[in-house]
Amino acid sequence: MNTNNPLEDLKEIRKMMETSSKFLSLSGLSGISAGIIALLGSSYAWYLISQFEKKAIHYVATNQYGAKLKQLDFYLLFSALVILILAVGFGFLFTYLSAKKKKQNLFQPISFKLAWSIGLPLAFGGAFTLILIHHQAWGFIGASTLMFYGLALLNASKYVHVEIKYLAICQMTLGLLSAWFVSDMIYSLYFWALGFGVLHIIYGSIMYFKYERK
Repeated sequence: MNTNNPLEDLKEIRKMMETSSKFLSLSGLSGISAGIIALLGSSYAWYLISQFEKKAIHYVATNQYGAKLKQLDFYLLFSALVILILAVGFGFLFTYLSAKKKKQNLFQPISFKLAWSIGLPLAFGGAFTLILIHHQAWGFIGASTLMFYGLALLNASKYVHVEIKYLAICQMTLGLLSAWFVSDMIYSLYFWALGFGVLHIIYGSIMYFKYERK
């Protein structure tokens, strides 16, 4: 610290306190990559559903409807798993690179607090989604994932930049809208793509240009 400049000392103390209480290495590129992956995945899901609907009458006539429906469910669940793995993987990669660039330790107490704050609501949300799948309540799956994800972000917002609160509120709002239009699975997919795709790209871009780009 510079004892001859109290203002600079105060700024340095504030920076140190913020670093110890907030996870500032979260990269905006993580949000952008997650959004792009979600849009690609939702496009593929839309293709699978539309193809199934086009051939539904033929499947009924040839007594294949039940088997093809199970096949569709498997492809959609597998696609969702791939999307999750890719999004988390790229998110971790960009966050690691951001922390390395800022010469910050990625594995610090605040990181584990953030992971716990996000992970706990997501764990319950994942369990709830599995229950919906078990009861074949497909229309509510998109709504539940948006709602629990928004709650997870809101729960973790105290450890990151304040902008994530707005993302959380938008995700939960889309979850409610998705539940309202539950009669059409395509609408649910649109809301899911808007939440996990478009909003992530917007949020990630704001974070990147505001905090990372120099």
